[in-house]
Amino acid sequence: MVLVLVAIASGGGENNQPQKETFFKVGETAELNNVRVTMTDYSESYGSQFNKPAEGNVFVTVEFEIENNTDKELTISSILSFDAYADDYALEYSLSAMTSAIMEDNSNANQLDGSIAAGKKMKGVVAYEAPSDWKKIEIHFTDDVWSNNKFKFEITK
Repeated sequence: MVLVLVAIASGGGENNQPQKETFFKVGETAELNNVRVTMTDYSESYGSQFNKPAEGNVFVTVEFEIENNTDKELTISSILSFDAYADDYALEYSLSAMTSAIMEDNSNANQLDGSIAAGKKMKGVVAYEAPSDWKKIEIHFTDDVWSNNKFKFEITK
């Protein structure tokens, strides 16, 4: 398995050239607009006796750490700040997968929702239901829903 992070800034540099994508491995930190993001881990689960994904699917939980080095509060929403794709098909946020992550798989998991004060950090997970035969999952994170600046994370089996 390979975990890769891509940070993309919108617009171009001098001469209006597109900016080059920068790739990061798991555990490395990407920074954009004084926001540092690290994808620290991910896991798959078939749920429990009472909470299972649909036939042919798995729950995928991805852990992030976000550090706000700006001078303003940063609002994070697991639904609005993150977009996910399995083999180029959009994934929807899954309440069942999140419940599994928090209640059944890892009682220390926190959902990535809330505010991060200037100079502070947040650690938590986002969770999706994906086909069990997925090959690549992309997660796009934006620190401001009105911005085109994104961090792109890629998980490859």
